Amino acid sequence: MKKAFYLLAVLISLGAMAQNTTRRNLQPAPAQAATQSSQAAGPTYDTIAAPRAHLLDINGYDKPLRSRRETFFVTNNTTAPVASIAFTINYLDTSGRQLHSASQRVGVDIPAGETRQVSLRSWDEQQAFYYTRSAVPTRAAQATPYDVTITVDTIFTR
Repeated sequence: MKKAFYLLAVLISLGAMAQNTTRRNLQPAPAQAATQSSQAAGPTYDTIAAPRAHLLDINGYDKPLRSRRETFFVTNNTTAPVASIAFTINYLDTSGRQLHSASQRVGVDIPAGETRQVSLRSWDEQQAFYYTRSAVPTRAAQATPYDVTITVDTIFTR
């Protein structure tokens, strides 16, 4: 019993000793040297980019009737790889009236200059709508066609 008590006391005292992680003799770099080194390294890019025209191209949207998924292709026209994108999809009927709107952020790994397919869960939970450029379903009279506009809100790079 005494051995167990002694061993417990030793373990507690060892755990109570804190390691000193303070570094001594650290000096800040001169402001002029820091400016010169950042200029020599070249421009720095933020990991979040406000989208400009044609940084990302979105093409090939598809959502057939009775589908639970929506798909489209994203082409990265930048020089940096894209890690994720935030975008807004507006769903419009054939008269141009808005049926629904959704903003989403999707993680995609798109190297510079390449294209990847993005797949989302469909907004059409009752599976009663189909995209106007999709194949016309056999029961098209019972379904409602719609069109989309996709706007990229933010590009997140690595």
